[in-house]
Amino acid sequence: MKHIKPKVDVIIPTFNGLPYLKETIKSILGQTYQDFDLYVIDDGSTDKTKTYIKSIKDKRVHYHKKKNGGQAQARNVGLRISKSPYVTFVDSDDIWYKDKLKKQVTVLESHSNYGMVYGFHRLIDQNGKVVGKVIYSKTGNLFHYLLGGNRISGSASMVMVRREVFDKVGFFREDFLIGEDWEMWLRIAREYKIYCIEEFLAALRVLPEGMQQDYAKMAKGLDYMLPVMLNEFKPSIRGTARLKGACYFDSALYYFMAGDIDKARTNFRKLAVTNPLRIERNINYRQMYLRLLLGGSWHYLPRKKIKKAMTSLQNMIKKRGD
Repeated sequence: MKHIKPKVDVIIPTFNGLPYLKETIKSILGQTYQDFDLYVIDDGSTDKTKTYIKSIKDKRVHYHKKKNGGQAQARNVGLRISKSPYVTFVDSDDIWYKDKLKKQVTVLESHSNYGMVYGFHRLIDQNGKVVGKVIYSKTGNLFHYLLGGNRISGSASMVMVRREVFDKVGFFREDFLIGEDWEMWLRIAREYKIYCIEEFLAALRVLPEGMQQDYAKMAKGLDYMLPVMLNEFKPSIRGTARLKGACYFDSALYYFMAGDIDKARTNFRKLAVTNPLRIERNINYRQMYLRLLLGGSWHYLPRKKIKKAMTSLQNMIKKRGD
């Protein structure tokens, strides 16, 4: 009996995504695994997205227009349409390598106890030049691990999920300004194992005009989501320290980069109290602590002042654990 390949639903949320959207769709249509439907969810674009999508002569490509409501809402519209066994997402400026779908389908077909699969990705700029890479390689029961940060990929463009998983854990939260993917991976990890393919499967675009540069908005988003996630997941004492540590450090960093030193200092002090070992383990954390505690130009402060601050931090570390 001939094996029937399972179909995959690919969901692209887009808002004024041209011209990058064209390159994204080209990378999808060029996949070695061809059994998929592609749903472009237009989140209120005012450019020529509709004209471009309608010009594509491929019956697998579907266009849906909605009022602007954000990326999470657009993904959820796609999920409500989705009927295939596997679902995957891609942001409208990211690129898939040609075997991405094939390799992820192979994993889920051969590992029935895994609910989601992800992999490594490269970072590219607006011209497609590689500017970095992200390599997380954990497989298995990842809930506690993921309380320490969004260590799947930082983007939904990298994952493939069984459709039945969303029926159990629900859809993306639409009230988060940031981290709705992280919260979703935690929900999935609480119920299912997650598999990592230790290969580069995609390239994620980092744009200067993207949300990555809206640091104040990202910081406020983390401040909002932390109590929500604590209430939702009710982690252990160690898990709470990990979750708070992840949110406090990132929000402190974003406030610092947005120029709000007072809020940055407040959140970094919270980090020092709730999870001081997170500071000790990374030299960048220690440097940020000193910058916030002593001021932006701490490099030029007397050595005695820096030594005193570091001694204070080390004493705090000795009294508390991760």
